[in-house]
Order: sequence, then C-alpha cells, then structure tokens
Amino acid sequence: MPNAEHSIELKGLHEDNPRDFLAALGLLRLVALLWPQLHARMGWCGDPMTAKVVTASPLPGDWNERAVTSLQDLLEHDPDPIRHGNVIKTTVNCYREAAKRALRFRENQCELADLPSLLYAAYSSQIEPKGAKKIKEGKEIEPSWFSFANGQSGKNLLKDVGELIQSIDGSELLNTLKGEASPKEAKALRWNPMEFRAAAYRGPDPGDNAKGDTTLDFPAFNVLAFIGLTFFPSVPTRDGGKTLGCVEKPNQKYFQWPIWEVPLGCDELATLLQTSLQDIKSNRHQGVVCMWRSRKFYPDQYGVYFSPAKVAS
Repeated sequence: MPNAEHSIELKGLHEDNPRDFLAALGLLRLVALLWPQLHARMGWCGDPMTAKVVTASPLPGDWNERAVTSLQDLLEHDPDPIRHGNVIKTTVNCYREAAKRALRFRENQCELADLPSLLYAAYSSQIEPKGAKKIKEGKEIEPSWFSFANGQSGKNLLKDVGELIQSIDGSELLNTLKGEASPKEAKALRWNPMEFRAAAYRGPDPGDNAKGDTTLDFPAFNVLAFIGLTFFPSVPTRDGGKTLGCVEKPNQKYFQWPIWEVPLGCDELATLLQTSLQDIKSNRHQGVVCMWRSRKFYPDQYGVYFSPAKVAS
C-alpha cells in the first residue's frame, strides 16, 4: 500500500447519533465493495468527533454519483436481490429462498454483487420466538433487532429503503456527508433520536397520518445506515434471536457502539464491534476512545424510537 493516504472528512456524521454511526459504517462498506483496490478504512476525528474515510489513493472524481447509481441499479434486478417484500419479517420458507437468491447473486457481474448476502446475514436470525424448540415450516422468522417492521404495519422497512434509494442523487449524497445539505421530508427509519416527539409537542394528532405530521431528515443517511446493518448480523440463540450491538438490561434495551481514531478496514472493524461489547473497561487497549449507548424504547402504539445517546459506563 502506498505511504500517501487520502481522506474524506464527513462532517455530517456525528459520533453520538446511532443513525449517523450506522451511516458511517454503511459508507465504508459501500466504498470497500465498489473500490476494493483502494483499501478503504474509516475512523473518527475532531472535537466533537465526526467520521472520515481513508483510502490508499484518491476516490474517483465521480465516486458519489457512481455509488448512488450502483445502488439504484441493484434494485432493477428481477427478482430483487435485497428485498423479499415490504417488511423484513416473513415466513421461514420465504426468507430461505430470498437468502438463497442473495447468495446466487454473488455470481452476478453487478458491482455490488456481494451486498445482498451481507444484508441477509443482518436481516434475521431465522428462528422462532423465545422458547421454541425448532423451526417449523411456515412459521415466521424474527427480524433484526434494528427492524421496526415486526408486526407494525406502518413500518414497511424494505419498501421504505427502496424508495429512499431511488429518491437520492450523487450531489445530495456528497453534500449530506459534508454537512452542507438541508434536511427534507422523506421516509424515516426511526434510527435518529430527533425523530421522537411526544404528542404534546406535535401539531396534529400523531395517529392521524392524513394530517401529514412529518420529520425533516437526510434520506442519504438513512440509506447508508441501512447498508451499515451489514456489520450487525443476527444469530439464533436458545433465548431467541440476538443482534450484535444490542445490549439488554432489566427492562431496557440499548444499541451500544464504539468510537475509535485509527482508521479501520471492514474486517478489522467487524472484529472490533464484536469484542468492544464484552468489556467496556478494556476497550482503550483496542483503540476505542469512547463508547456510546442509545436506548430503544416504545413510547406508545405509534412506533419504536432511539433516545439521545449517552456515554456508556
């Protein structure tokens, strides 16, 4: 690898926002898949810290346009390699066939041929709820801990992600990453703490969708955050499905993530994410400078949200 390195500072992605953290990971994954020869790595810098991507040589001048086009082209394939319907939760048979399609898609000449199989590792644990002894044909699978499509008909996560991908362009992606874009009305994934507003602080009734109570946000970040799920696989356990990054305490659930300075590649980062949850006190020996934690909560029947993050201790 050449000694000279090139970096892009992403002023729009902040260390203390769970959605921003996922988006930073998603950008790293996207760049690594599209330009593997550049040995992309990602770290955090500044005060407060924001993300940066480091490459062995400069990214193409139109990298942002190519990244968006590649994602949009992925959706044009039939059958769709990254979606098996509107929601992640589905039947075992349906999920199994979709996962097989994603694995076969790796033989495709598409630039992002590996992305569908990486996403399907994160979508679901493919087991029955806690206490089940075995999978029975036709039963439903458990969605990723990050999915808000588990029985809430209003959150069609896979459908929403597809619409978000089709709605963005290269300029919007680049300006959003630089922190120079303005938020706009679009589909939301509820991974950004700013999306929660108690009913008392809303104009219309939160249950009356016809009144158009919307939150302005950055669609490009939600697209990247979705891709960032590839770093958080779900696995079956005897106590039910578990998703990496989820920390469970009595009556509380958190998403917990590390912040580090020295840029890491995808493989190194996957290892760090796995080990950083085991012992917070020893994280500094792994290069972690801070651990953040955001609570996942259910305020009412209208949805699931993340709280503003706090430093984990």
